[in-house]
Amino acid sequence: MIFSIRSLRRSLPFRTVVPGAAVLLLALLIVVSGCDNMLDIEPQGEQTSANFFLTADDANRALAGAYDAIQQQKRASYQGAPEFLAGYDMVFGDVASDDAFKGGESQNDQPDIDEVQNFTVNPSNLYVAKMWSSLYEAVTRSNRILNRVPDIEMDENEKAEILAETRFVRAYAYFYLLQAFGMEPGTNTGPGIVLLDGPVTIGSANQARSPEPEVWEQIESDLQAAIEVLPTKSERPSSQYGRATRGAAQALLVKAYIFQNDFGPAETLAFEIITSGEYMLAADFGGIFRTSGEHGPGSIFEINYGTLANQLEGYFGNVYQASRSTWGFGFKNPTQGLVDAFDSNDPRLDATVIFDGQVMPDGTVVDGGASPSGYHNQKIWIPQAEYPQNNGQGVFEGPSNVRYLRLANVLLWHAEAANENGNTTAALASLNAVRERARNNASDPSGVLPDITTTDQDELREAIYRERRLELAMEDLRFFDLVRQGRAPEVLGSAGFVAGVHERMPIPQREIDLSNGVLEQNVGY
Repeated sequence: MIFSIRSLRRSLPFRTVVPGAAVLLLALLIVVSGCDNMLDIEPQGEQTSANFFLTADDANRALAGAYDAIQQQKRASYQGAPEFLAGYDMVFGDVASDDAFKGGESQNDQPDIDEVQNFTVNPSNLYVAKMWSSLYEAVTRSNRILNRVPDIEMDENEKAEILAETRFVRAYAYFYLLQAFGMEPGTNTGPGIVLLDGPVTIGSANQARSPEPEVWEQIESDLQAAIEVLPTKSERPSSQYGRATRGAAQALLVKAYIFQNDFGPAETLAFEIITSGEYMLAADFGGIFRTSGEHGPGSIFEINYGTLANQLEGYFGNVYQASRSTWGFGFKNPTQGLVDAFDSNDPRLDATVIFDGQVMPDGTVVDGGASPSGYHNQKIWIPQAEYPQNNGQGVFEGPSNVRYLRLANVLLWHAEAANENGNTTAALASLNAVRERARNNASDPSGVLPDITTTDQDELREAIYRERRLELAMEDLRFFDLVRQGRAPEVLGSAGFVAGVHERMPIPQREIDLSNGVLEQNVGY
């Protein structure tokens, strides 16, 4: 969980976790194993939505559940899955790209990730199922809030903010579902996803997909509504960090525009964020990704995690991606191609990649171990003192937040949009701001990452693409960037990527089977 349910305080601090909270929310709000399929979401617990949404405390607890649904530490949803699965974001965002190998102990260790890496993924893949079910769980919880909270007698300002945050969460879920299952890059003519903007009851869950333009319209509508209400980051007390802000909704809307190649509004809105005074690039690039750097000056939206005994609320990425020599499982290893993409004097390389035999700040010597390249992800590294303790269910829970939206990302989106709009000066300014911060992390900045000066649109586009890869490496964005840029067939063709098929993942077969033929499978699966 991200914030407290035990106290039922309306301020709901976003770090506290409550014993039994997940069980309570399961009974109230989420998909349960007895349902027909993942869109069949009528709650089965003793307390139902009919007698739950009565007070402000109920509304805040439901909001906690909506945020909880976009975490990825949950047990596998489908029968026959391993007890735990790694985060689907690392699998589809990076392992499917040219930036990371699966790693692990052997090919038989999490073979469903191998299927994604090799583009042999099938509709029964466990990670496809987890991604679908987790994100529709977020939609389900959000829809119940949006349909029930308006009738609660409570402070109207508090109510409005809860509804705005909920719209942000729903937009987040729809965005991820669309980019994974229903988008057609560059054309806006994809098959789309199942769009649920109202309550769904047993017997009415077999719904067809809404086409891609309608899904974008819903995402944009949710985010624009959220922007009108949400406070800025500076207006939130630190106890509420992790809750959506106006800047977070704006940044996600910029991303939506970029993914539709709608560069006019993308440039305008990105510039508004950049000049808002709410964010600045943190001086220390590597420090962004330490626990001490959470919600730093360049952070726009983070998915909060925390460790608490027996609650399974921590971030699995710390343990899944750490070297086996430092109490990890050794998944998602940087490729040699990624390492070679950095300039040799780029300080971000050492802040992104752990090299075989490297001595870490806590004195730990990292063994390349099961990594095919000998490299590990520096951005999820934590010192031994911060490693999770065995909670009786296995050591899975790391303390790191996921940095989902940060200022550098918005600067690079602004640079891309401005370049496509012919605003070369603005594009260069945003691109070089990112390079300048990285350059200043060098012990001797002279000659390091010089400013880009080309005014040729094609050359500048390639420079921006390259900068995105380096600045955002190992942050689970690369595959979807390659797809929406139209470069996936060229970059990933040797890995088995087939144009017209692998831009999208298959709809889980269980959903196809249980929809009575209403849901149609994506082409090629």
